[in-house]
Amino acid sequence: MRKGIVFLLVVGIGISGIFLAAQQEQSQPKFYIRATIYPTFSLSRYDYNNDIDHVEIRSYIELRRDSSCGDIIPNATVEVNSIKLDFKERHYEKRIDIAKENLAKEVVLKISIPEGINLERTYPVPDWLVIKSPQPSIIDSSQPLSITWEFQRCPGPVKVDAYNFRTGETLLYIDNFKENKIVIAEEKLPEKSLLRILVLHTWLYKQFIQGKHIARGSEVNFMPWSQVFIRTK
Repeated sequence: MRKGIVFLLVVGIGISGIFLAAQQEQSQPKFYIRATIYPTFSLSRYDYNNDIDHVEIRSYIELRRDSSCGDIIPNATVEVNSIKLDFKERHYEKRIDIAKENLAKEVVLKISIPEGINLERTYPVPDWLVIKSPQPSIIDSSQPLSITWEFQRCPGPVKVDAYNFRTGETLLYIDNFKENKIVIAEEKLPEKSLLRILVLHTWLYKQFIQGKHIARGSEVNFMPWSQVFIRTK
């Protein structure tokens, strides 16, 4: 009889310990992170010869309590590659300049919350996308315009968006394009206009963030893209 009572007490204590541990785990503060990183290669505008090729890690970090629907955390310290991001209403952001001769191969994300919670993660930059032609220039609108681009590591489908920067008129828009060259016919090119051409990776590199204080669904996303401005005669 006594052995049975002792056994029940041991089992009860064990269950209580498990229940208490579960309660403590649930009471641990958690925060939700959505990080979106744009490896950005911008060629100089046609008339900005003193500012050739502007390369950036554009970073946007959303930080909330408990879940993706939780309260925004406005008083954290958020850094990407040791550069502090600025809080802008609903998220943290910064355009981080880097040298085009040394394209970043990784991103180090650091987050510190006033409650004493600190996070540091390192993620590889999956790729850089660079427009090769046209270069910043003044072109003849009576000739077809060839657009080409290249990847550093992972060739894949892209979205190409070319439009009149002054009027917003679309000249070319195509998604999930699997080649690395496309041509705009001369009849679509306006005269004496400023054109903006963007090429973006169609796929989105996603990695989920996990950890003791990380809410489910937290993620980091990378989207490489490149742009160039040209002028027509």
